This record gives sequence, C-alpha cells and structure tokens, in this order.
Amino acid sequence: MIFSIDHIVFAATPGQRDELMPALRQAGLADVGLSLDFPEDGVASQMLGYRGGGGLEFVTETDPRHSPAVWFAQVPRVIGVGFASDDFDQDTRWDGDPGAWVMDENVPLPDGKVLNIHAAGPHKHKSDFYVFVMDRRDGRLEFPALAGGPRLARITLAGPDAGWWHDRLARWLRLPASPGGGLAAGATELAFTDGPGPAVRATLSFAAAGDTTVLPLAAGAIELTREPSL
Repeated sequence: MIFSIDHIVFAATPGQRDELMPALRQAGLADVGLSLDFPEDGVASQMLGYRGGGGLEFVTETDPRHSPAVWFAQVPRVIGVGFASDDFDQDTRWDGDPGAWVMDENVPLPDGKVLNIHAAGPHKHKSDFYVFVMDRRDGRLEFPALAGGPRLARITLAGPDAGWWHDRLARWLRLPASPGGGLAAGATELAFTDGPGPAVRATLSFAAAGDTTVLPLAAGAIELTREPSL
C-alpha cells in the first residue's frame, strides 16, 4: 500500500539551496545529515527532514555535461514527488507510461557507509516533473525519529496539466480520493488546480508552529501555516 509521501525533490543552484535550507531549519525542519552524490547524473543532494520521517531533498548540479537539463531550466522548484510503499512489488505493478524505471542502487555516503536506494517510477525519470515510489517495506519512512516540527499537509499541483496528473496518479498508484476532491497519500492531500505556466508546478503546504511563512520558488512555493491545535 502507498502509505505516505516519502520525500520531495527540489532542483536548485547551490546559492538557492543555501538560502532555502536555513529558512526551513528556522521553521523547524531538521538536519538529518544525509548528503548523496550521483556522479553519473552530474548531481548531488542534501536533505532536511520533517515530522513523521519524510524529507526535502535539494539537488544541485555538479557536472552540467551529465545533469538533466530539464530539471535545471527553472530553479528553484519541486521536480519530483516520492511516495512510500510497504508492499513495493505490488504497488509498482502499475499501468505505466513509456520510460517506466526501477532503481536498485547502493550509494556511498561520506561516512563510508552505503545507502541502498530501491525505487521505481511509472514514467520517465528525467522529466520536467516526475513521481516515484520508494520501498519502505517496514512501514517506516527514512527518518522515523522525527516526531516534531512541521507536518506536510498538502501538495498542490497547479498548471494546464493538473488534470492529467490527477488521472495518472490515480491510475498508476491507485491513490484514494481525498475529502477535498483530490487524492490522498496517507495524511497528505494532493490537490489539483488549473494555472498558468508550463505543465504543472508544485506548492508544498506545511502545518507548523509559529507565524505563517511563505518561501517563493521560481514556480510554486513552500508555505508554513500555524497548525490549528498549536
């Protein structure tokens, strides 16, 4: 079953990453000490975690000769949304589109350890915007100790292709309908709305302590609003 959003992938320049990450730390997201290098794709990433164990992964170019140009044509922005599955084989038996892929790769970490990444996507990975599924067979996200901080309440996909994405995500991942008329991935709602601009762009809405904060992206935004119970 798809039980949660797993993590969100951003494309950014190093300078943009270095502006966004401190602002998000100040809002309560946590340093999780995870940095990854993908030299064959010309990119590297750094991660922050949020309540429940999910994360925000900031991807920057290390070698433009190999990096996917489509990811970095408009930055900073969300380029990928990952979903968590506790039954990976079943949940990736999808009616996929051309370019569907599987990744089972051991990635070296700076401390000498190795991280196994077992993931799959129902369409082309190196797309303007892509979705994928992570294998979390124990029903736990990558950072399960994160019990505080902001909670990812909603992802809004806006643009002329929003309806297309609603239909594809329902077909690929068999996500249930949400009360608001979108789709649900665990406690996170996926909303879809028409909008200007190319294809589709994402806005992330977090429930958090403190005053409302909006971090604008090149398209879309990161919103942090006070949780009603706080």
